[in-house]
Amino acid sequence: MSASTGRRGEPGGPRTSASDERSVAMRTSPRLLAALLVIGLTMLGGTTAIAPARAQDATQIAGTAAVSGAVEAPRPFTAAQVHLMNVDKNVLFMVYTSGGRYRAVNLFPGRYEVTIRKPGFAAETKSLTLAAGSRETLNFSLRAEAAQPVQQGVFGFSSSIPGATLVSYDELYPNGPGRDLVVKTCVNCHGKNFLPSRPYHESQWTHFVDLMLSPTAPRGAMIPAGTLSTKDRETVIAYLAKNYGPNSGKRALKVDAAFPVDETVLARAMYIEYYLPLDQQLDAANQQRRTQEPHFDPEGNVWYTDRSIPNRIGRVDPRTGDFKDFTMPDPRADPHGLTVDKAGHVFWAETVGFHLGRLDPKTGSMIRYPMDSTGQSQGARGHTPVVDSRENVWFTVIGGDMLGKWDRKTEKARVWKVPTQGAAPYGITLDRDENVWFAEFRRGKIARFDPRTEKFTEYPALTQPTTIRRLGVDSAGSVWYGGFSSGKLGKLDPTTGRIVEYDIPMPFAEPYDVWPDRNDQIWISDGGQGGSLIRFDPKTEKFTYYPTPQTTDQPKLAITRDGAVWYTPRSSSKAAAGVLYPDVGKMTTFAAYY
Repeated sequence: MSASTGRRGEPGGPRTSASDERSVAMRTSPRLLAALLVIGLTMLGGTTAIAPARAQDATQIAGTAAVSGAVEAPRPFTAAQVHLMNVDKNVLFMVYTSGGRYRAVNLFPGRYEVTIRKPGFAAETKSLTLAAGSRETLNFSLRAEAAQPVQQGVFGFSSSIPGATLVSYDELYPNGPGRDLVVKTCVNCHGKNFLPSRPYHESQWTHFVDLMLSPTAPRGAMIPAGTLSTKDRETVIAYLAKNYGPNSGKRALKVDAAFPVDETVLARAMYIEYYLPLDQQLDAANQQRRTQEPHFDPEGNVWYTDRSIPNRIGRVDPRTGDFKDFTMPDPRADPHGLTVDKAGHVFWAETVGFHLGRLDPKTGSMIRYPMDSTGQSQGARGHTPVVDSRENVWFTVIGGDMLGKWDRKTEKARVWKVPTQGAAPYGITLDRDENVWFAEFRRGKIARFDPRTEKFTEYPALTQPTTIRRLGVDSAGSVWYGGFSSGKLGKLDPTTGRIVEYDIPMPFAEPYDVWPDRNDQIWISDGGQGGSLIRFDPKTEKFTYYPTPQTTDQPKLAITRDGAVWYTPRSSSKAAAGVLYPDVGKMTTFAAYY
């Protein structure tokens, strides 16, 4: 039994066994006895409609419900996840235990399936129905079971490699001639699970290495000229053929380290994931959909790109859980990023179609604009857009190494070639002076473009080689970035050019997006450990982890003015638009506003 103190039903309160609940019931009034009997039946696995409580929770949004309870286990545990699935709306609410107790507020009314998830334990799923205004209790007892090994996150559209054997890093990349070269040139870009999951013949490895070196390849030379000598090339091919040949079998990186969580912090947090519906006709060939980026409109809705076929632009109303999808004119153009202007028009960038798209949600009309109105950049690949104060749309071009601008007045787009060949411009943002900042993914640089002088300035990250996917600018003008392959958080002072990097305190971290909130707390999306949002306090240099409900990466963050952190779990088993409320007690609305 926990010795922590606190009121019953609140995080930090005492854990209570079933016998304790019965002894309390024996000393209560007949009315309370009846209520406890209903709850007891629910705990036994039945489905029961529970009447509203008399008083609404002090932090509860009107029309919602709350559930709290105790979680017992045969051995100590910390920060178990409590999953409350609203089966009527297909919306998941998730909170954490603290001191063996949990508390979930602001739940939509409806039918729920509730269970506990914690490695090394199992729990039954219990059902209940919540009415608006209700506050109810639901307790759990965990059973011990063998903990399942965790695979290091996989970049892309899958959170795991089917049929792969999980092994340690040194087993995955054995010592020997060529290992350091392979890590710097191949693993740095493709990730740690890419090579071991492809048991190729030496001739195939030779083909792919030469493709990465070729300046005439579809995406240019992925490995910069001068990186590998002729001897180095032979050493790399020999290492790949020896360790990842046809008989090597699929392998993936096993992650043994647990997240360094703080129960007292997590006790205040809540995740919500709104799961995308599958259309019987459009998704007949899809097992799931693939959300990529979230963005808010002026009405508090959350928009996303959907890269499943057919491609769609969609929105969810967080207040109701209702979805609306718009199938793109080119259903295979592959929308990556999107943004929303002041009028609520949605712009998306196509990686295959090399067009910038525009949707008017009121009429459903869609227009596609070439990213280069001169027609001279055929075959390039768009990436991420952002809107400036004049409602022009800036965008990155990952395939073709360009930065682009769509002009609001002329509705024409032009592009500028970035200085570094093979840079692969990725995430993009604007500072308060409307300089354009973007990440050079493959070359590990942060770049600034001054629209007034049309001049580029590039800043190499301290740790090299590395890849950088996204960046953000805080209120003081400092630029924050994540070293995706180096596991670093970086800060650039544009006035001095000084860069500071911080080690993210988990092995094999992969910081994808880095975004400051209104208080200049830095939020990081990290899929390297199986999925977590991380808060970094620049004053204390402390990292705080919020493990996600699903195993996934999160390619892009969007933060509301109230501090709610929205994300899209791209490689998860269930496509969603998700949000973390770091302190649910401060939550006043489900709507999302910048």
